[in-house]
Amino acid sequence: MTALHATSTCSLPHLALKPREILPHESSDYLWRVEQGLVRTCTWDEDGDLVTLGLWGPGDCIGRRFSNMTPFEMESLCNVEVQAIPVFNQDLVEVMRSHIRCMETLFRINSYKRSPQRLLIFLQWLSNRFGQPVKHGQLIDLGLTHQLFAEITGINRITATRLLNELERAGKIKQLPKQRIILPSPTS
Repeated sequence: MTALHATSTCSLPHLALKPREILPHESSDYLWRVEQGLVRTCTWDEDGDLVTLGLWGPGDCIGRRFSNMTPFEMESLCNVEVQAIPVFNQDLVEVMRSHIRCMETLFRINSYKRSPQRLLIFLQWLSNRFGQPVKHGQLIDLGLTHQLFAEITGINRITATRLLNELERAGKIKQLPKQRIILPSPTS
């Protein structure tokens, strides 16, 4: 727990994490609720390649108990705040449905054979799930690097950068400083 900062506003922990820090596995009595930021749940295949299992934002509940994968990690992708919440206060069926929907969506996205289509559909999903409306479309302000886009969509970083630039030239996205992207609205 090198850079984790726990505060004791109640008997359950509240943690603030910096990008790329790992959430500790919760006890059997609680789950982590994301209050701010973006968390990736992941594992690795037999070749050591990272496999993203889900992306979770504010209001989502996450925890080791939802996966049989070994290894399993919950990684902050930006500055993240999580609050432990008691399991008995949660509607676990709804939390499980949320996890299944996210994994199904990522599975569907990664089933596209063509990388440009896969990346664009992933950006559209991010926009719908985590985007903020702006004048000319939806802003994705998650601080995701080209490397993270590559890891999540199963392409390499060089291809991710090339495809993002191609999508921008085609007018399908607009890249902004600080790793922000706008997906133009259909009427823009």
